[in-house]
Amino acid sequence: MHLRRFFLVVIATWLVSIALGAQDSADRPNFTGVWKLDAHRSVLDRQPPDSATLYIHQNDPDFHLRLTETQHGKSSAWSVHGRTDGKTLDFKSHDGNKRSHMYWQGSQLVLEWQTRDKHGETRRVVRYTLSDGGRTLVASENENKWVFNKSG
Repeated sequence: MHLRRFFLVVIATWLVSIALGAQDSADRPNFTGVWKLDAHRSVLDRQPPDSATLYIHQNDPDFHLRLTETQHGKSSAWSVHGRTDGKTLDFKSHDGNKRSHMYWQGSQLVLEWQTRDKHGETRRVVRYTLSDGGRTLVASENENKWVFNKSG
């Protein structure tokens, strides 16, 4: 009788852990897509670029983001690679040394990254969320709120 009760408790605990794990995964959206800046809905502490496109490829735990901007006919781009499982990545690029750290806060994905080069060190924390059924991406950094609409 005790053995039977023990197995029922083990099975119940296992089922609850599976259900909670599935709920955690459901709260974590996939940001993969091509996103176009909606300058009218964005709130920036500088003049918005003429255009900006965010390219994201997320295959958990791998996450790659590339932002291209055009301002006054000149294009610029930057990219970052991270892991959604909280692992910190260190890597070198032509821009210098980079470090990225990503983690989840509910359905919000947080990216902390820093770049160290000959000009000094830059640190940023950006929080990514999806809304409108996954059609709108908001990237919040300090007082800036970049709003992007899914393309296609």
